[in-house]
Amino acid sequence: MKQQADKILYNGHICKSDCKQGYAEAVAVLNDKFLCVGSLESCETFKGERTQMIDLKGRLVLPGFIDGHTHPETVAKSRWRVQMPVFDDMHELLSWVKNYCEEHPVNEVPYFFGECYSQDMFDEKGPRKEWIDEYVSDRPVRLQDFTDHACWYNSKALELMGIKKNPGETGAVPFFISDETGELTGWVKEPLLGEELEETLYQNLGWHPATEVTEESVAPFLDFLRSCGVIAVLDGITEGEESMKLFYDMDNAGKLNMYYEGTCLLKRYSKLDQCIATLREWQKKYTSKHVRIHTVKFFLDGTNEMGNSASLEPHYNDSARTNYGKINMTEKELTNVLLRLNEEKLDLHIHVVGDRGFQTACNAYEKAKYQVEAAGGTWRIYMELAHCELVHPSDMVRPAKLGIIINWSCHWAGGYFGEAAIDYLGLDRWNTMYDFTKMIETGAIVTYGSDVIGMCEAHRGNPWFGMEISATRVDLENPLDPAKYSGSVRPPKNAKLSVTEMIKGYTRFGAIPLRLENKIGTIEVGKQAHLIVLNKNIFEIPDTEIHTVEPEAVMFEGEFI
Repeated sequence: MKQQADKILYNGHICKSDCKQGYAEAVAVLNDKFLCVGSLESCETFKGERTQMIDLKGRLVLPGFIDGHTHPETVAKSRWRVQMPVFDDMHELLSWVKNYCEEHPVNEVPYFFGECYSQDMFDEKGPRKEWIDEYVSDRPVRLQDFTDHACWYNSKALELMGIKKNPGETGAVPFFISDETGELTGWVKEPLLGEELEETLYQNLGWHPATEVTEESVAPFLDFLRSCGVIAVLDGITEGEESMKLFYDMDNAGKLNMYYEGTCLLKRYSKLDQCIATLREWQKKYTSKHVRIHTVKFFLDGTNEMGNSASLEPHYNDSARTNYGKINMTEKELTNVLLRLNEEKLDLHIHVVGDRGFQTACNAYEKAKYQVEAAGGTWRIYMELAHCELVHPSDMVRPAKLGIIINWSCHWAGGYFGEAAIDYLGLDRWNTMYDFTKMIETGAIVTYGSDVIGMCEAHRGNPWFGMEISATRVDLENPLDPAKYSGSVRPPKNAKLSVTEMIKGYTRFGAIPLRLENKIGTIEVGKQAHLIVLNKNIFEIPDTEIHTVEPEAVMFEGEFI
């Protein structure tokens, strides 16, 4: 007996996102897979008495989207924090914090954790704890940097964490900044990777915020992503075994309705064995139909805005010309990591921002891959480089040549982080940032994600929002000064990304680092039935209207969710 479709969707403009970038008029769905993709006539051969016919009324249909780098647990953990207005002046910011604390006494808000302030307020020395102390000293205060790669504590917070002096350069995060006398300034880099210090603060304070990641706390962000058409995510950092278990339990209860790919954080080179053992344990316990983990995450450098990215040139503001930023693993060490991960058949997802970091990663990958293949072995793994904000021109062709995957956070392209990086890179190099056109032209696999990490920016996880910014190079919320940048367009203007390329990166290419390219990412016979029905044809509207695109329906494995 011929198979009968559960649903036939017809009269649509269905983008298959396959190698030919073709379109179909209709699709037939049986259970959780595409049974037929093509003309209405071909799909109707699978029509039966129980088949539901759905008229798409000419709407554009795309494959389900994949957010290739985001942080659902971190967003969930931040729900208790105070969302502050945007300020350009430090005293206005601190006055707002003071007024908030006066309106909310210590017994109501024992710890003020505010998101977010702009690093543009400060020079390379950063903020100081005393500046907060002048306004609020009766309780600990933490103000989160806009980039989420730094924060600013008052003296009370440092005291409750038991940090009385700089712990010194240990190679581990977080990094406490000291002044020329050795006194802690209150400025801390990479604080999100030092949660044990916050736990000490809570213990000494005799109070703990609602930081546990639960179904109730993570569901709003996951619901938001699904409403935007996202049917799969790669977690930038899986924040512990509890998080893996949570997604595993949600999936088994039928409440996840998306693919979740976890990552296990490698804190430093010496912890590689421990990281692999942890990842293997999570694989055994928490692999389900839609929840998996096969990827190690590593921070190779920091950020351009704080001067701790790995640079090929000395910092522009360093008169001694000796400061090249910071790199957290040598080329030899990274080569060894890749060799070991290839033996384990585990992929690597690297945070890399500066051009020296990018070059180091490419060099290590090339050496490791050559060493394996020269010995008659097989290169089995993917390395994905996330962010890649500054890349030397000579390295632009290397991702395509070597098979390295690139991931970009689309909503950063309009100058979201302001101009703070100019102090370290100089204007000429700053003007070349965020350019992926050469990589795309040479055939690199470029995927896209949001990398949102707190409630203050969770809404920017909307891929349509991000796509407009990468298509126009203008931030929708924080545009650059039009008096300095014509039309508020972030240089270089010729680095604008096309809608076609971004959709390919959000779908077909996005499935590759998740190892799901045979299941999702395209609308093809035999693949999982994931699709998005849009209210507008994104290929026909002006780029300045992309953010107005909304899914009218999202299908996950044959069911509208």
